[in-house]
Amino acid sequence: MDNEIDLREFLQVLWRGKYFILAVTAAFVLAAIFYIYFMTTPVYQYSALLNLEQYEVNGKEMLTLIEQNAVVVEAVKDLVEDPNELAKSVEINIIPDDEETTLQIKNEYSDPEICIASVEQVGRAIIETASDYRFKQMSLEKERTEKILVYLNEAAEEYLLSRDDQITELLEEDPVYKRILEEKAECLVKLELLNFNLDELAGKPVLDADLWLNGQDETARPVSVSKKLYIAAAVLLGLMLSAFLIFARDHFRGTSPSDRTGKN
Repeated sequence: MDNEIDLREFLQVLWRGKYFILAVTAAFVLAAIFYIYFMTTPVYQYSALLNLEQYEVNGKEMLTLIEQNAVVVEAVKDLVEDPNELAKSVEINIIPDDEETTLQIKNEYSDPEICIASVEQVGRAIIETASDYRFKQMSLEKERTEKILVYLNEAAEEYLLSRDDQITELLEEDPVYKRILEEKAECLVKLELLNFNLDELAGKPVLDADLWLNGQDETARPVSVSKKLYIAAAVLLGLMLSAFLIFARDHFRGTSPSDRTGKN
């Protein structure tokens, strides 16, 4: 067909410009090598695992609390001038397990010390947030238990007033009164346990954070640059650009394969 473009014509154009193609591609490769070795800033990675099972909060709830309270930004605000940028580089992911209570805190940053410090301070802030969350939950549970206990005391008094004085001595065998006393005993035990746990939890975040930090391997590892990928991309880009320029040059000169095919 007259409109068919001969593949050999294209190959001939490329062959005539082979030195140009090689030169452009080599220039891109050299630019990529220069960028890899002289322009790229070394990046370091540091990560740590944090289990929140003792605080009875799962990973999804914790991520919501972190976002609502801007925990990450607040934790790294003293490390750099722009804490928002540093906070964006921090990743917090849920490690799949039975309860989904383990978080991985990871960061990639150019300064290894800041990289480590950011992860550690975010971890400490998460522990404090989880502890505060648990403290509030237990405080609410204590308030509910105290209200139930007040109600049971009132119910017991009303029940005693409704009984005949002659059968007061038999109240211990009365099923209703007995049930009220059992529930009061359960509430008192629960209240005592809540008070104990609240007192213990008051100073626990600092201790937990210190124990967690002491268990970490404070070594930030450099993130390797994919040199082969950069060079491959440079080769591909150089070939594509040089081929485009060759065909564009031939087109403007009126010597493109399509023009010659059309003339035939």
